[in-house]
Amino acid sequence: MGDKRRDLQGAWGVLVNVLAALMPLSALVYALRILPEFGIIIYKEQFLAFFLTLCLALTFLTIPALARNNGERHVPWYDLVLTLLALTAGGYVALRYHVLIGELGLITDDKVIASTIGLALLLEAVRRHAGWTMVIIGLLALSYAYFGHYLSGMFETRPVRFERLVIYNFLGDGGVLGIPLYVAGTVVTAFILFGQMLFRTGGGQAISDLAFAAMGHRRGGPAKVAVVSSALFGSLSGSAAANVATTGMLTIPMMRRVGYSAPKAAAVEAVASTGGLVLPPVMAATGFIMAEFLGVPYATIALAAAIPALLFYLCVYLQVDLEAARAGIQGWDADDLPKLKPAIIAVLPVAVPFAVLLYVLFGMSWSPEASAFIAAGVTVVASLAMPRMRQTLWGYVEVLAKSGDAVVFVATMCAIAGLVVGVLGITGLGASLSQNLVEIADGNLWILLLVAAIGCIILGMGVPVTATYIILIILVGPALVQVGVNELAAHMFVFYFGTLSFLTPPVCISVFVAASIAKSDPMVTAGYALRFAVVAYLMPFIFVFNEAFLLQGDSLAIANAVIGAAAGVFLLSIGLVGFFANRLSWPLRLVAIVCGVIAMSLGSSSWPLAVAGLAVIAALYVVQRRRPAVSAEPG
Repeated sequence: MGDKRRDLQGAWGVLVNVLAALMPLSALVYALRILPEFGIIIYKEQFLAFFLTLCLALTFLTIPALARNNGERHVPWYDLVLTLLALTAGGYVALRYHVLIGELGLITDDKVIASTIGLALLLEAVRRHAGWTMVIIGLLALSYAYFGHYLSGMFETRPVRFERLVIYNFLGDGGVLGIPLYVAGTVVTAFILFGQMLFRTGGGQAISDLAFAAMGHRRGGPAKVAVVSSALFGSLSGSAAANVATTGMLTIPMMRRVGYSAPKAAAVEAVASTGGLVLPPVMAATGFIMAEFLGVPYATIALAAAIPALLFYLCVYLQVDLEAARAGIQGWDADDLPKLKPAIIAVLPVAVPFAVLLYVLFGMSWSPEASAFIAAGVTVVASLAMPRMRQTLWGYVEVLAKSGDAVVFVATMCAIAGLVVGVLGITGLGASLSQNLVEIADGNLWILLLVAAIGCIILGMGVPVTATYIILIILVGPALVQVGVNELAAHMFVFYFGTLSFLTPPVCISVFVAASIAKSDPMVTAGYALRFAVVAYLMPFIFVFNEAFLLQGDSLAIANAVIGAAAGVFLLSIGLVGFFANRLSWPLRLVAIVCGVIAMSLGSSSWPLAVAGLAVIAALYVVQRRRPAVSAEPG
């Protein structure tokens, strides 16, 4: 939200902090099932209605209706009215849901009024957070459900009364109060609280210092620091653009100082930050929604995502390293960097909560939200035991408020995505569209994959990745599964290409943010970003045809996939950068690129081709070493 916020002080500031702190507290109480211990049973939808009410109230109190009012220090009367309406309508649903659930099929005035007000307020809150794109999508969805019976052919729907439409979408468990908002209200909130607590107690600085100590002195060191730190922060933050804006302010100027050109420095940061969205253990919270849709433990999703994400970062890292070698870019002087041993010691208290998180989540198979809350609690205990991490009581309260404030955007986007899901459910468009996509592709998997990839990128432009995934997996996912794609691979395919909309021109939000920091040409930067991220565009097609990349299959097949793909990534990086031991001629670059693609796609399922990929790397090295050294060129 950043510069959109009002600067509220005094009683208004206290009210906002109280409402914001209630969000993670309510999520903690619900996720750890504290109320049932006292004999109080609440429906999931009651909790979600309460959570959404807080989101809407905070939006109208803190986000001005018009951009020109940014920074104002008071709440206008009309936003007070909207806040009261949100509290009234949402409070009514939260308090009376145990009664309403038994009569959702009955159309009554109270349900229609509460639902209409709730949907209208949600659309306005979305507009304030993310502009008109998602609002238009929501309005188009509602309009289609209401007027769809006037259409013909594949888009024709049965008539749906307005009253039933709003009640189903706002009060039913298949609409606004559905899986997306549930994940935002529990899992996302828990991980944001964990991340905020970690950063407040010095975890962010400790991780940054370790990255600098380990990578800063190597050739192209600042770029490698950007890759490592942006990957870690991006996985926790859940927002590619926010991650670029946060870490890029530090890493892009550093890359520029050691010799990287402005477009390349910006591209490295944009790609590394965006890749954090597909990197376990958090995966921008979308992985948790995927687990809910598939009905599998989150550990299954995180493990499946590991190899593709690591190969993606291997490609970025290798290209950064080869760029530095080609341009003669050295690392920073070791005297100007944190020392490795103190950096490791400083990061140990941060490593403990992470270790607890991973053990509880994967070893004990606890729910993601409970695991993250436990990890946040361990962070508090660690900070109390370490004087340099310890906070005042108000400091810990501020973490609660900031966590609630940070989750408002994600929860609002998930709620509007839930609205679209509800419309797809009530109209049946998801199933019919998938069937028609299969017919258009005539059962050809390659055509269907290409159509799905392009559709994901286009529909994902300007839309948060979580909302993109939710909408597209319902529209496109069934078609992929119908033609034989593994269900997990289909979900990952949609997730990857929805994420890549942040890097793909013409919208490419991550690139624009990075280019603005580096003061580089956005389209030139986008060109380099596409090159650095090439593996992310290839990998979804590869794991659709070879499930070993998603850890599906025997260990020998998985080992083959890893070795073949690693060789392919190495060859691709060499060919794209044009440097190995020396600069490569264009014919050798083409050989490296073609062999890299073959090793990644075919070598990953064939040992002879995987070995051949390694042999090509060795041959290129021998040829390069026999050539005289070539002077470095500017980066």
